[in-house]
Order: sequence, then structure tokens, then C-alpha cells
Amino acid sequence: MGLNAGYAWHNVDGVYNNADLSDTEQNSAIVGGQIGYNYRMNWFLLGVELDANAATNSGSTVNAANGAQITGELNYLASARGRLGVLWNDVLLYGTVGGGTAHHTFNEAKGAFSGEQHLSDTGLVFGGGLEWMVAYGVSLRTEYLRYDLSDSAALPSGLPGDFVRFRDVDIVRAGVNVRLAP
Repeated sequence: MGLNAGYAWHNVDGVYNNADLSDTEQNSAIVGGQIGYNYRMNWFLLGVELDANAATNSGSTVNAANGAQITGELNYLASARGRLGVLWNDVLLYGTVGGGTAHHTFNEAKGAFSGEQHLSDTGLVFGGGLEWMVAYGVSLRTEYLRYDLSDSAALPSGLPGDFVRFRDVDIVRAGVNVRLAP
């Protein structure tokens, strides 16, 4: 089990009161943790891992021509993945694939109306990383993951046809793990 920190960025698009939402910036620093189980077979490692990350500073506002505003922010990411890796001495090079989820919040403000739209989606997560055993039972890692997601929703206070959609969250992170069993 361990802790990690990194950065998440992704694509957002849509239309809100004739404003292009692709300018909505939801990139964010992330912090979280992971827990898993690994089985070593000579030069190979098979494993399973669960992780969760919270966004620390995402969010930006897009202004429409009529004074309406929409603010979007990434809230959290989580995944359950398998790992397959190759070991060289104290270094593990691995690939990973599984399922994940992401949650976003979009806040609308138009005159006296204010509303909130929550989007959660699940999809494929894949990536890879490098892990180095620095001391007995302690390892450092760096990892890239791509969340292949695509969720969209209508915006209730917008014009007919207004929508917001997020997809393809990418993260890069570093972490430390502690092995609990010999």
C-alpha cells in the first residue's frame, strides 16, 4: 500500500449559451493512495491494484455573452487494475489495464438561476510505470494512466442543445509503497 501525488489533465467540450466550453480548464494536481497485491514468478510480476485520487485545485469559469457563467471542476478519480511486469534486480517495468471512474461538477450561474450538474463516468484505464525497490519493503514509482471516458449532459439553464462533455483524463504521478507481507 502507498501514497501518490501527480497531475491530471483532460479534454472538456460543449456549448453553453453560445460559449465554447473547450476553454474550461479542469487540469489539477492530484493526491491519493493505492493498495494492491503482487505475485512474483521469477522475472515476472502479476498484480492487482485499487487506487483513488482527489483533485486539489481544478476548476475554471467560462463566461457566455449574455452574462451567464459555467464553472467546471474535476473532483476525483479511482481505478481497479491488473498489472503485469518484468523485474530486473530491484526495478519493475510494468503495464496496467482495468476499469476506472471520474467525477466532475459543473456549476451554472445565469441571472437568479444557479444550478449544479454532476457527471460521473466509468471506462477503460490503461498505462504503465516504473517501480524501484529502494530498501527492503519500500519502493518508489512513477506512472502514467489514461482514463478513456466520455460522459455528457444537457445544461438545464442553457439554450436548447447546450451540453457539456468530458473525456480522456490523463494522469502522471509518483508514489511510495510499503510492502506489508514478506
